[in-house]
Amino acid sequence: MKSILKIAAMFMLVFSFSACSEESEFVPQSLDVTPNNIAGIWKLEEVAGKEIPEGTFCYIEYVRRDRKFTIYQKFDSMYPRCITGTYSIEKDPHKGYVLSGKYDFGMGDWNNSYIVKALYETTMTLVVDAENGETSKYVRCNEVPADIIDSIR
Repeated sequence: MKSILKIAAMFMLVFSFSACSEESEFVPQSLDVTPNNIAGIWKLEEVAGKEIPEGTFCYIEYVRRDRKFTIYQKFDSMYPRCITGTYSIEKDPHKGYVLSGKYDFGMGDWNNSYIVKALYETTMTLVVDAENGETSKYVRCNEVPADIIDSIR
């Protein structure tokens, strides 16, 4: 009886060592490109691999239910501004998911559509849908800073 218990203990010991493996590096899972997964506030961090210049900013808030967006930006003007509109996501069999939009108040379509190159819980990479399109990297954030919102009002 003792020998059976010793053999059983030996097998448990051997199997417990074989169950252990080297730690694998955590690889985040990409998300499906849906209005639900892009909903929230995103801050532009990089354009074409370079940080955006100091004194400029761009925050985009995507609303899932209405498919509306609000952009808080300071790029092409001395003053910050708020731009609103609606967006859409289309699945293109050759390009992948394409994000496009229309501005409110009859201001027309976005100048470019964007291919969603990567979408993760905390980052999103967009590429301008054109030959040699520029890449933009966004990070998810909780809110648009109050001082930015106040400066626009």
